[in-house]
Amino acid sequence: MVLGRIGGWTPPFQLTLTQIGVLLAVFAGLTWTWAAWAPFLPGTVSLMVALGAPAAAAWAARRVRIEGRSLPRAAAGRLALWCSPVTGRVGGKPYRPARPRLDARRIWIAESRPEP
Repeated sequence: MVLGRIGGWTPPFQLTLTQIGVLLAVFAGLTWTWAAWAPFLPGTVSLMVALGAPAAAAWAARRVRIEGRSLPRAAAGRLALWCSPVTGRVGGKPYRPARPRLDARRIWIAESRPEP
């Protein structure tokens, strides 16, 4: 799904929902950690990083493919894998192996003697 208009505003290029999410997440992360990395860079470089890193991450998010799937589909597949039972499913229900039980029978083993 590609967005051509966002709240009546038309961006200069089309964006996907994944790109918008990555753009906002990276920008928020850089904003929250500004005090940790920005003082070590000149002012213009800090501004270029704060604006360029989200744009580069959003551009990369549109083109990334994991096992031939887009980023959201790959994340949904990984989440489904984590939520599925470890032992698998049988007939749509989680497989539960039979519980071990104590067998009350006794086994007698005859002692074998060597023949003379």
